[in-house]
Amino acid sequence: MAFTGELEHLHIVDVIQLVHTTRKSGIFSVKGDRGESTIVFSSGAIVGANHLNDSVRIGTILVKMGAISVEDLKQALDAIRDIAAGGEPLLAALIQSGKLKQEDALKGLRTLVEITIVELMGWSKGTFTFDTDAPVYAGGDSGTDVALDAQMVLMDALRVFDERERDRANGKDVPSFESLYAEVLPGQAHAPREQPSTITADLLGLADVERLEKKIPRPVSEMELFDPLAIHRQKIRELLAAFSPEEQDAFVAFLQRSLDRKAAPGGAAKQSGKAVVLFSSDKLIRHSAMTICKEDGVPVFSAEEENDLERTVEQCLSAMRMPIVVFDSPGGEGGGFPEETIIALRNRIRGRHPAVPLVQFAAPQQNDFILRSYSDGVWAVLPKPTNEGRNGSYVSGTIQFLAAFKSYIKDFQYRPDAADRYIKELKKDIKALREIVTPSDAALVLLITVADMFERAITFIVRPGELAGERAIGVTSDKSEGPTHADRLRIPLAKPSVFREAIEKGQVLFGESRDGILTGLFQQIGAPLSPSVVLLPVISDRKVVAVVYGDFGKKAAQPVQIDILEILSQQVGISLEYALFRRHVAKAAQKA
Repeated sequence: MAFTGELEHLHIVDVIQLVHTTRKSGIFSVKGDRGESTIVFSSGAIVGANHLNDSVRIGTILVKMGAISVEDLKQALDAIRDIAAGGEPLLAALIQSGKLKQEDALKGLRTLVEITIVELMGWSKGTFTFDTDAPVYAGGDSGTDVALDAQMVLMDALRVFDERERDRANGKDVPSFESLYAEVLPGQAHAPREQPSTITADLLGLADVERLEKKIPRPVSEMELFDPLAIHRQKIRELLAAFSPEEQDAFVAFLQRSLDRKAAPGGAAKQSGKAVVLFSSDKLIRHSAMTICKEDGVPVFSAEEENDLERTVEQCLSAMRMPIVVFDSPGGEGGGFPEETIIALRNRIRGRHPAVPLVQFAAPQQNDFILRSYSDGVWAVLPKPTNEGRNGSYVSGTIQFLAAFKSYIKDFQYRPDAADRYIKELKKDIKALREIVTPSDAALVLLITVADMFERAITFIVRPGELAGERAIGVTSDKSEGPTHADRLRIPLAKPSVFREAIEKGQVLFGESRDGILTGLFQQIGAPLSPSVVLLPVISDRKVVAVVYGDFGKKAAQPVQIDILEILSQQVGISLEYALFRRHVAKAAQKA
């Protein structure tokens, strides 16, 4: 079946979350003034994408990320130019020739999907089609998972989108993805695009052709209007099958109110700093929470495995979104988790991320568990109705409960203690910078602040072709011992890397990164527990003269005040210019 609709009525983020939670398969195509993009879903996971009529190509992405050379790409394209006659797809040819690692192929695919989603997030108008009959990779038992978790990709895309919008608001130049990934082989013939084009396990060389679902798509003319309410109605009838049609309709009507109301202007932006991470096996609650919170611009990411929960929390922190971790009621008719499991997991999250707020659902009669939750540091316990006894009030009670939950999340405010402390420290640091005499002392102020928010910090000086370590905290000794020499550390700049990107753009970089250059650095200083890192360029006289690096060392990722670090790095650059100016004045006075 092919469905069509307008982006004006259903945003791309809503589509991705809806397809994810309903585990749909198909090809989502969007057409607008700028062109056409597609995202490919298999059972709710993302398995491929095309960016604006192939304006950004997977081969170019692989070259830009340093996974292959331009010559490798040219040879692969020459080898597959007769693809219609049986040649191999690009990624498969690169992998099988030994020029491309499978993990790099997946990383390139993830980048392509992310920038496609980011591009579409900026579209307020356009038509879309969701074709559930298109041939889509259906998975298999190959032992290699090539599908991308839609929630994780969406979270990264939201982070990139927020960063680009913030830079635009600050008057910074935000280059297009077409310019960032400009064709490295202009004029080179590429393999013809399949209809519909998908990047699947077959393209990666990881599965057999027999693993594709063979379906005959309906004619394009036989399209139906994409009605999200109809999808919700079908889902609720499945989840509340034991209840009367009137109760099912009442629940659908409750969800419809969230679908009909659009977020207030600026509402989503105000909520962009937080997200809900819901640990629950209750499909009704998971589906409903995603639906009702999106009106306020708060994304909801669900997990029903312990590893998935911790991974999602880490991902939120890396994406600069504070996760509100919500635990569902223990036990119950829905097969919830035992109390012991929830308590142990709660304590583990709290131990690794003490600043992350925890919220607990509990049945009103679970008095001991509620008291234990508060004593364990849970911020709030919300009474969730149960279906025991089927007294006829479960549906109405659940609606009331979800409405209260939505209101709680919308108005949720973080405790300002940490932010206040860092603001006070920022004021003190700026005051100290006024008294700085030497450039190295100015950079030291930033180094100490980064080490305070993170666990390890290194100052690198920009040299021709490389970054040279100057001082470090928490790398060769405990950070309580203060700065140590780091002159043995070197970062080459010959190949593209996150370090070179920070220097070329002069912008702060923060988030997860598995850059190959970082892998080389970790071989010297040891790999951190979390892949989240920060790079703060110090700009003096309109050029980057130093880069301060930070990571969480052997501790889990924590919320950090990146804006404060960015302000401080700018002040350090100004202080450097002033210190150098005073030095020149002093020398001139001596000569006179």
